[in-house]
Amino acid sequence: MAFLSDSVSVFETGSLFMTSAIFGATLEHRPFHAFISKCISRHRSGDWGDCCSDDAALNDTALQDGGRLFSVYHIPQGLYALESKVWIITEHDRSYTTVLFPSDY
Repeated sequence: MAFLSDSVSVFETGSLFMTSAIFGATLEHRPFHAFISKCISRHRSGDWGDCCSDDAALNDTALQDGGRLFSVYHIPQGLYALESKVWIITEHDRSYTTVLFPSDY
């Protein structure tokens, strides 16, 4: 199953990791897999999703100075009942990106 689409990336994401909870959910629920794939594409393109305006501003600055990038995406109601949102974090050195539920942090 592919996770990344052909969208344009505005930064390097490095290796892509996900927590076991995210991985399990993508295997069990095909629509959730598609949602995660879309979130990763959005993150790569600089769409920070539902993060607060302060975090979005920090992300925009981090694109220039190499800081950590943090995105939040709310899970559509009815898609996955156990969690309400996912986080995607790309480390400051762009060596890796992690997809996780907030409860995994």
